[in-house]
Amino acid sequence: MTMRNTLTLRNLYLFLCIVLLLLIGYKGIHIYQKIESMAQAELLYAQKKLVQAEEWYQKARNNRSLLYKEELLASRLQELEPITSMKQSLSSLDHRLSRVGEAGDFSGFMNVYAELLDTEQKLAGQQGVYASYYDEIAAFYGIPDDVNRIFLQFIGLFNRRADELLEELQYDDNSFKWNLLRIPDTFYGGEKQKNEKLLRLFQRYDEMVLTRLAGAGQYTDLLNWSHAMSSEYASRSLPAAWLNGKTDELVYTMLQKDVQRERPSDFVSHAMGYRDYLDRSGLKNATIMEYIQNQIKRWIATADGMVQSQNYEEAVALYEALSEYQDMNGKLQAAKLAWTIHDPIRLFQTAGLKGSFSYVSGGGNRFGGLAYAIGVDKGNIIYLAVLKNDETVQLFQNRDYPSDIAIQQVSVEESLSTAMNPVILVEGDAGTGLILYSGYEARDANLTPLFQFTAKDYQVQPDKSILVTNLEGVSPDEIAIFERQGDQYGFTGYQVQYTDIDIANIERYPTEKVRFSVHIPEGGYGEVLAERNGYHVILKGDLDLPAGTAILIGTFSGEYQQLEIPGSQPPAALDPAEPETRQVGGDIMDEAENPSDPSTTEEINPENVQQDKSDNGDSTGSGQLTQVPVIQVESIE
Repeated sequence: MTMRNTLTLRNLYLFLCIVLLLLIGYKGIHIYQKIESMAQAELLYAQKKLVQAEEWYQKARNNRSLLYKEELLASRLQELEPITSMKQSLSSLDHRLSRVGEAGDFSGFMNVYAELLDTEQKLAGQQGVYASYYDEIAAFYGIPDDVNRIFLQFIGLFNRRADELLEELQYDDNSFKWNLLRIPDTFYGGEKQKNEKLLRLFQRYDEMVLTRLAGAGQYTDLLNWSHAMSSEYASRSLPAAWLNGKTDELVYTMLQKDVQRERPSDFVSHAMGYRDYLDRSGLKNATIMEYIQNQIKRWIATADGMVQSQNYEEAVALYEALSEYQDMNGKLQAAKLAWTIHDPIRLFQTAGLKGSFSYVSGGGNRFGGLAYAIGVDKGNIIYLAVLKNDETVQLFQNRDYPSDIAIQQVSVEESLSTAMNPVILVEGDAGTGLILYSGYEARDANLTPLFQFTAKDYQVQPDKSILVTNLEGVSPDEIAIFERQGDQYGFTGYQVQYTDIDIANIERYPTEKVRFSVHIPEGGYGEVLAERNGYHVILKGDLDLPAGTAILIGTFSGEYQQLEIPGSQPPAALDPAEPETRQVGGDIMDEAENPSDPSTTEEINPENVQQDKSDNGDSTGSGQLTQVPVIQVESIE
């Protein structure tokens, strides 16, 4: 064996000896520790410090380096088993409390805390010598300090959460409040201190939320949030008078601003929301509700005044705004009707007509409806619209009016209209100085043509016939007659413009057109002598006057002509101032005179210028000079 090998083996032996010595030392230490643990445990046991003793007994049991007083150790641990059980439960709970507390899990923490309280109730409430050791064991693990620390940590967290929610404008999460309420009173210094601190915090937070909602115009959210919070507080028996008080204050301010800004629609919306809020909450506020009602009344009076001043559009808008809060149907319908009567074109718009209209007029309570309107559009289409009692619009129209005629006027022909069938008169420029008159009767949803003629003027007679003056194509002196024949008017003749008389009465009708019958002895052109029953006249006119009996139309203008009547006795005097009077023969047509009545004779010949056939003169074969009336003849029938 070489020296090197010898040294190597020695080193190995030396190393093994060192390891063995270390193992023996380690074993010795543990043996010593167990003996000391057992001694310390016995000492503490003797001093009745059983919690500490149980801890040392557990250390001795866990030391397996030496079997030392094992029977005594087992006996002691069995005796102290209730303490061991308490320590195990509280140690687990303390670990869980620390874990959920560090994680910020408040619900989890409260669950573990509830278990802790339940464990305390069970263990501390047990009858036995070891029940009194519960507080000592809890303190041994530092549980009271841990619970206090974690609760204070959560109190700070939830107070900061309130500020964060305000900054983030997130008002729906109010869990921080209810979490704070779950924390036991002792951690606030008592029930009174807890209520004061939390209610002060809640009031500050709630009022800030309500103010911000109001400032953002979130009126509905404000009321809903206030109502929800009131319900939450009520369910937890918390007094929260500040909530309703702040809500009322903000609502009143917003209502006043609505009035100042003249925004009745916003006012009504806010008033309705507040009324609903009070109903849901079971609350009352006579002051605000009276303010609302008084303002509504003021606006109603304002709208009434607008109607009186014919400012219908704004009146209707105001009534409609107020109708959301209370029934305004009566006033609204009356205002709309007055507006429609004042501005009839609205009826056309209601009926769905578009475009522009001319000669629009209308009225109310006629033709079976509440209002009516008439007018024409650019295409000369004639319209009549009637607003019925059910607020529907009945539309009549006619599309046949000549498009090349310029309409001058559209009106209701009052004389021909009936209660249910109005007649619309359209006057157009005929281009000849005359007017094209067109009448349309509203019937069967149409404007049916009733008459049409071109003339200077016309008049409706009591019998509903129409007298037309200066009808186109007819002598201006003629007055045409139109009469209804079924559904339309037609021409039926001309109006009689003269008076039927006996020629002996001609002097009664100076300058008046008359019709009479005479006998013409000798015909001629321009001027002839005529007579009837011995009464003579001169006929003049630009026409042939044939011999024989004729019916003439003419005018006596007060002119006389002196002539000799054949076979007549000259009068006693030719002075018209002293005439002789005598009877005149019978009359014709529709006048009857008595020739034997002297007074009648005087009336017939007031000027005493006609010939005398009385017995005062001698009859001879010679003629007599006499002044006779001159009649301007217009026509012969």
